[in-house]
Amino acid sequence: MLLIIAPEDKYVNNLISKFEHTKKDAINDVSLYNCVYNEHQFLIATTGYGKVNIANALRFLCDNYDVKVITEIGTAGSISDANDIFSAVVFNNSLQFDVDFSPNGYSPGVFPNMVKGIYPTNSDLKECMQRSCLACGVNYTNDLIASGDMFVCNNGLANSIRREYNAGAVDVESGAVGQFAFQNKIAYVGVKVISNFAYNNSLRQYNLYEDEAILTAQKIAGKFIKNYYD
Repeated sequence: MLLIIAPEDKYVNNLISKFEHTKKDAINDVSLYNCVYNEHQFLIATTGYGKVNIANALRFLCDNYDVKVITEIGTAGSISDANDIFSAVVFNNSLQFDVDFSPNGYSPGVFPNMVKGIYPTNSDLKECMQRSCLACGVNYTNDLIASGDMFVCNNGLANSIRREYNAGAVDVESGAVGQFAFQNKIAYVGVKVISNFAYNNSLRQYNLYEDEAILTAQKIAGKFIKNYYD
């Protein structure tokens, strides 16, 4: 089953309205909807913020439903001139920039006893998402996205992440989702629409552009669902 996830309801409300749907019981603050497109059933759900909340939500969803594909949507902060506001990042990989066991001899982003800390997305799903962006008239890049449990709004931190990982954007979910998908062998893809540059004026930009970026992400997701099943 296809699962579309986002951190909170405002990221999926418009998307849900485009499909026949029924709200289902879930856990904690998770919103869960069983949706239908051309007799194909799929799920749209929210996970909340923070790695523990995301992992709990995904564990519940995968334990109770036959999830084969995880599709993550939302917004992100750009740390690359190639990713402008309202453009999309269909990411190749994700990682957690706030994971650092390098004093113990591990590469940045890698947890002890794990084989990797950069989590790849599925190439076929990525191609489908790219077509969906083009169909919506949205420019996109394929890039690495770096996440951590914080809102990046600092020149020094943004430049450090860019320099260390060659990432194109930052958010707060993708690394945790990527790790979950990798460890559970679930196909994974994501698209994030740029709402701000992750530098000193990022909060002002975020407040100005967030709503339109959210709507753009949902528009792409709606086209992706149709492309996935057609």
